[in-house]
Amino acid sequence: VAALGLCALNKASADSLLVSSKIMLQLTPEQRKDECIHHALLVRAAVADNDYHKFFQLQDAAPNMGDYLMDKIVPSVRNSALQRIVRAYRPSVSTEFVLKELGFDIKNRKEVAGAIAWLGGCGCKFDGDMILTKETTLKEVESGVKNSLI
Repeated sequence: VAALGLCALNKASADSLLVSSKIMLQLTPEQRKDECIHHALLVRAAVADNDYHKFFQLQDAAPNMGDYLMDKIVPSVRNSALQRIVRAYRPSVSTEFVLKELGFDIKNRKEVAGAIAWLGGCGCKFDGDMILTKETTLKEVESGVKNSLI
């Protein structure tokens, strides 16, 4: 299960995609019903589809300690999601909405403060509680975290 999770979450190389595909093809219907494997397959699909909303929903519902595996690719998912949000919501969007979509805990003041600082570091322009998407020019902020699990 851990090997499938690692392969499913690692999108850094063609070799890992090949390994992931081979493992998925070898899964029996009964194995696919296993909670962890089913979850890993859903995460893999969300990452492959660039579905950040589904990805963060799955992270909140991860069985066992799967959310710790998912933490490894959160920075790249967030960067990609922020780019899509800024392009899609014009001329502005609620900061709270963006924080929720990017998987931040909006009830945690410390996390919200860090998230807003991160958004500012990415180039977001603010007007009160709104992100001025039309005036925002994004730059990718280095998180210091490797996006690959392998």
